Amino acid sequence: MAVASYALVGRTTINKKILFIIVILFSLVLAGELMLPFIEELGVLALEWVHKTLDFLFEDILGMEDDASKKASAWTGFLLITLLVVWGVYKLYQHYLLMKSAFPKWWRKRKKEMHDWWSTLTLFLKLAYVFGSLVLVGILVMLL
Repeated sequence: MAVASYALVGRTTINKKILFIIVILFSLVLAGELMLPFIEELGVLALEWVHKTLDFLFEDILGMEDDASKKASAWTGFLLITLLVVWGVYKLYQHYLLMKSAFPKWWRKRKKEMHDWWSTLTLFLKLAYVFGSLVLVGILVMLL
């Protein structure tokens, strides 16, 4: 399966999936105040949908009483969310282990590429990159 990549500077390429993740993370950092309430509302709506669906399943399809169906749907929803959280933590831990083993090799390669690239720049371009980075950090600090 071919993976799309984009050329950045010289020989350096970036995977399309990594570029998408970087754009999403950057968007979340810049629009955190707008995105977090939206994500929270989506989570609450998902929980309510699970509760209503389970309540319908227990009350109408299985023929349980109203109070019993509400208790059963609450406990079932709690177990489903707990299993989902445990599965998510397990997947994050697997991803962490993968990144932990691949990071030193990636860092050495990237450090060499950056050193080779930086040594080809003139003094004016080096100053432009440093001051441009400082301006970007200043803008980010003012936004946050």
